[in-house]
Amino acid sequence: MNRIMRTWLWVLFVFLSFSMGRAQGDRKICVIPKPQNVVMGGGEFVWNARTEWHTNLKGKEKILLDRYLQMLPYRLAKGKVKADANIVRLTLESLPNTTNPEAYLLQVTPKEIEVKANTGAGLFYGLQTLFQLGGGIDSAELNIPCVTISDEPRFVHRGYMLDVSRHFFPKEFILKMLDVLAYYKINVFHFHLVDTGGWRIEISRYPKLTEMTAYRPAADLDEWRRRKNVFCTKEVEGAYGGYYTKDDIREIVAYAAARHITVIPEIDMPGHSREVLWAYPEYACKGKNASNSNELCIGQEETFTFCKNVLKEVMELFPSAYIHIGGDEANRNIWKECDRCKKRMAEEHIDGVPGLQNYFTNSIERFLAAHGKTLIGWDEILDGDVSPRAVVMSWREEVDGGGEALRRGHRVIQSPTSHCYLDYFQDNPYFEPQGLLGYTPLKQTYGFEPLPEGDFDKSLVLGVQGNLWTEHVLDTDRAEYMTFPRMLAVAEVGWTNPALKSYPDFRERVLKALDYLRAREIHPFNLSTEIGPRPEAEKPVCSLAKGKKVTYLKPYNREFAASGETTLTDGWLGNWNSNGARWQGFGGDMDVVIDLEQPTELHAVKASFIQILTGGQYIPEKLEISISDDGKNYRSLYEHTYETDNKRLYEIYLFGWVGKSKARYIRFHATRAISWGNILSDEIIVK
Repeated sequence: MNRIMRTWLWVLFVFLSFSMGRAQGDRKICVIPKPQNVVMGGGEFVWNARTEWHTNLKGKEKILLDRYLQMLPYRLAKGKVKADANIVRLTLESLPNTTNPEAYLLQVTPKEIEVKANTGAGLFYGLQTLFQLGGGIDSAELNIPCVTISDEPRFVHRGYMLDVSRHFFPKEFILKMLDVLAYYKINVFHFHLVDTGGWRIEISRYPKLTEMTAYRPAADLDEWRRRKNVFCTKEVEGAYGGYYTKDDIREIVAYAAARHITVIPEIDMPGHSREVLWAYPEYACKGKNASNSNELCIGQEETFTFCKNVLKEVMELFPSAYIHIGGDEANRNIWKECDRCKKRMAEEHIDGVPGLQNYFTNSIERFLAAHGKTLIGWDEILDGDVSPRAVVMSWREEVDGGGEALRRGHRVIQSPTSHCYLDYFQDNPYFEPQGLLGYTPLKQTYGFEPLPEGDFDKSLVLGVQGNLWTEHVLDTDRAEYMTFPRMLAVAEVGWTNPALKSYPDFRERVLKALDYLRAREIHPFNLSTEIGPRPEAEKPVCSLAKGKKVTYLKPYNREFAASGETTLTDGWLGNWNSNGARWQGFGGDMDVVIDLEQPTELHAVKASFIQILTGGQYIPEKLEISISDDGKNYRSLYEHTYETDNKRLYEIYLFGWVGKSKARYIRFHATRAISWGNILSDEIIVK
């Protein structure tokens, strides 16, 4: 079945199943993403047995459309329009005021609906808007409000990423998600196919990738880690996982293309490759076992041959102009210990292991370019002199990856953790399913602005993307819950001009859209019962330390810098999220001194700590509070040890001293409980 046939099948199926509902007077239209220009008219178009379909499509395209209309049952009219007919007209023609290939013009009058567009993509998006105008069939006669909508997207890339490595999702679920994504004009599906959790795509030349690492003995990643991250074959009792055959991939790609969605595959390299090294340990720096490494050996030429052979098969399956190679979070220390890697660095005059990864990235970039493909990588690829042709997908807001890429002239796709990571909690974590690290409610995602400040070519920002990592997303229901409705916010950020956006208006439209999602058997987050931000974070705290200078005896973690050296005495408590502007992290001990500027009566010295075990955020093992009159000689005020409750995946604790004393200086020393992770605190409160 060709692309045109698949497109019309989807268009007409949606039209039958979900399209239009009875208008209620002069109601405000409910469309997501919000169109750029809307002019309401008077009256309604009545969809009934007299409605005729007309089009200027010719030849095979017209025949295919007519065949599928008959399935509704409708059909393209023959000859002239009947005197008493009302018309749906589909017209491909050049729009007068835009050349945007995704633009459309939708006009609804009492006698006619017409969708005009420059291309098939624009026509498709115009139909999606038409389908949303009513919101669901509720009678044999449908009333559609008269309106004129001229519309086009703000950005060319409006994407959704699904991690199918850490947890596998069946092909049927992927197709279901593509249907819904298309309905909201998402045009890119980023398919995160391989990672340390399992290899999910058939590669003919390397069959052991799926034979040996597409399954593992435990679905739950924490349980799997307790079992030393071992993989197993499909035949093992209790084996969890799966993979997509080449035919599966072809079906997914064709299904997406029929909905004007481009599928971009991600094949992680050179990091996140534990599954590769399990199946083919010869590509590891440490040889046979490779049990201590997730990184490919860049020192041997066979690794490059392997990567390029895999990418050849991937390129045969995915017609996308882009191939994503990951490139993030590689533990480069392993290359420092490898004789082959050290030899390559010497031979190629490479200064340090960051340069070695850059050497690898540029080699793969040249290979992809020779095959007509463009490399996409996470913002770690900027750690060297990467080719200007490479596209940067920016995720680390704390290093301003997007801004750095733009300053260096790279095209950028914005997907920062702060707004676009859909595995983060979307409401009060005490009542939410297990999430990772942060709190990213719908309002925060909706408030994202992809264009950073600065003097740069704004066309370099290709768009925005929501990412669903699935460490703690065990099944399809959970994936839907974490995705929706936040992907609707991503859709509107990517499509609608900022001047037209309003969160109260958007929230009202989302509440109505939830009914559509539930009718599609999607399980979204229930926005109507949202609790919202942490109440304690909504108003300033009363503290004698507010505004006072803090001296850091040990540095804070720059990845959790919050507002820098004012964080702990700015008078504000943190929200539910550890990734926000108020929680400051310490990769080692937290050891600070507060100068109250004069001897002060003390009755309490406390601080709150956030524990998110899934994100490596732990309470301190020990807390010591001491005081001084001169800043040199300290006396102990409080000392206590704490034990982490591993059953509490999320908790905010308030630790400290209550009593009576007097001093000018307060030293607050919290000892880290384990050798990794962070201690996070938002405020030291002095009463």
